[in-house]
Amino acid sequence: MATIQEVAKLANVSVGSVSRYLNGHKLKETNMKRIEAAITELDYKQNFSAKGLKSNRTMSIGLLINNAQSTFSASMIATLADELEKLGYSMLFSGFRQNKSHLETKLEFLLSRKVDGLIVFEAEPEWKEVQLFKDLDIPVVSINTPLDLPKIDSIIMDNRQSTKKVVKKMIAYGHQKIGVIAGLQKDYIARERLKGAFDAFNEMTLPISNHAKIYYGDYSKASGYAGVNELLKQQISAIFICNYNMSLGSLQAVYEKDILLGKELSFASFDYFDSSDIFKPKLTVIRQPVVEMSLLAAKQIVKKIQQTESLEGKQFVIPNKILWRDSVRRIK
Repeated sequence: MATIQEVAKLANVSVGSVSRYLNGHKLKETNMKRIEAAITELDYKQNFSAKGLKSNRTMSIGLLINNAQSTFSASMIATLADELEKLGYSMLFSGFRQNKSHLETKLEFLLSRKVDGLIVFEAEPEWKEVQLFKDLDIPVVSINTPLDLPKIDSIIMDNRQSTKKVVKKMIAYGHQKIGVIAGLQKDYIARERLKGAFDAFNEMTLPISNHAKIYYGDYSKASGYAGVNELLKQQISAIFICNYNMSLGSLQAVYEKDILLGKELSFASFDYFDSSDIFKPKLTVIRQPVVEMSLLAAKQIVKKIQQTESLEGKQFVIPNKILWRDSVRRIK
């Protein structure tokens, strides 16, 4: 069975142009003729997108998600689905599993279900594939990464600012050598968090080259475990972990070495839920506002669908919540 991508390729137009044509929009006459010819040649079935159907909403929202397996993602999906249901919409989701080459295919899947709007979770801003979103004739909201495209709303967290606050407090407490286990720097969120740590050293006038000890992990528990073992060799007195899974591996290494958190080593990390409460001492964590982000995303996508005129894109920044606990202490 032919796909909308194949129609666009044969007609030498964008996927968005084919989608608009199928939804009854007027295009350049030459483009419309090429699209119509491609549809005929490929025997493309318009079971979902016949002309004029755009006026008949499906009351469904597409969720195009990077990774549906993380704890953060699972919570976001559940919250989004519940809130959209309250607003009268169902949700369909499709994951591209951190593989940008799959993004177009997964987008096609959601468009084939005739969704009224699209929520995108963690599509990297520099990917050329995100340009597909600007040609869509349905509203789009991006979560966790900013997409600087017309009419697309972006909802992000203040990762850089909150990381800076935690590391600055470590420095203010007298810690001179601070380890940071950072994520892969190809990702927007990982870059923002490490930038926040560097901002803290710069604002506290501590040269990064001498006082910041950086280990680059891959978001796994194993890399957090390895990172702690490596950084402890560099006589750090405090450590900040930029990812939840890596923090779990880091804690395993710390407890295996019988290191007393808050006394022999100050510790802080990003967290999702209440795992930080079960440790002694309780852990200083940056708690991510997954519920607030999800509720705002649901509200904005429905607002953009129901608005008679297209709304210009906005960026919303939601602050993380920092829970200060005894795992970060002043050096006496």
